[in-house]
Amino acid sequence: MTAETDHIEALPGKPPGGVRAAIMGQFRQPHGILGSLAGWIMAHRASNVARNHWTVALLGLKPGAQVLEIGCGPGIGIEAVLHSVPGARVTGLDHSALMISRAAGRHAAALKSDRLDLWHGPLESLPLGRRYDAVFSCNVLQFVEDRTALLEDVQSRLRPGGSFATTYQPRGQCATAEQGRDWIGRFAEDLCQVGFRDVEIREKIFGNMPAFCAVAVNYTKEN
Repeated sequence: MTAETDHIEALPGKPPGGVRAAIMGQFRQPHGILGSLAGWIMAHRASNVARNHWTVALLGLKPGAQVLEIGCGPGIGIEAVLHSVPGARVTGLDHSALMISRAAGRHAAALKSDRLDLWHGPLESLPLGRRYDAVFSCNVLQFVEDRTALLEDVQSRLRPGGSFATTYQPRGQCATAEQGRDWIGRFAEDLCQVGFRDVEIREKIFGNMPAFCAVAVNYTKEN
C-alpha cells in the first residue's frame, strides 16, 4: 500500500501506453526503476503534497501526538505531521521496501532524534502494544481487499477518543468526482459498522479533481 495513483501527464513527453500502464501499476507497491519514478511523482506532485497536509490538518493533532500513517510512501504525510505538530512521534508503515528507504532518507534527522519509526510490511505485521492518538492514510485503502479486518485492526491500535482519517482522490484519465463520492460514502458506512463514531466526510479540490476524506473517532475502551 502506497500513497498515490496519480496522473503521469507531468512527465516530460507522454509515455507510450504500455509504459504508462506499468508506471501506474507501481503506485500499489513501488519497486525497481519504475517504482523510483512513482516515488518521485508522489514526493513532487503539488496536489499530492497538498492533499497529505490537508488530511493531517483534519486530524486536529495536539503537541506530542503519537501518529501512525498507513502507506507512508516517500514520507510526505510524515513530513506534514513532523513540521506542523510540536513533539509529535510518527510511525510510517509501507509494504514497499523502496518507499521505506525513500522515507528514511527524507527524514534521517527525525529517525535519529527518535521522532520517527519506519516499518516495512502490512498493518497486521506491525507489533501490537503501542496505542496511537491518530491514524491516517492518503490514496491507499482503495487497494485493501478486506476493509473490515483492516478497520478493526486500526481500531485496536487507536486510543479511546483517537482519530482516524483516510483520503481518496480518484486518479486516471477516466476518473470522476462521482466515483470518489461513491467510494468515500461506502467507506464511511464501513467505519460506522465496525464501531467508529462522529464520522464526517470532507471534500476539497486539488488540481482538477476533488479529494474526499472520511474522519472518525474511536470510542472503544482500552483493554
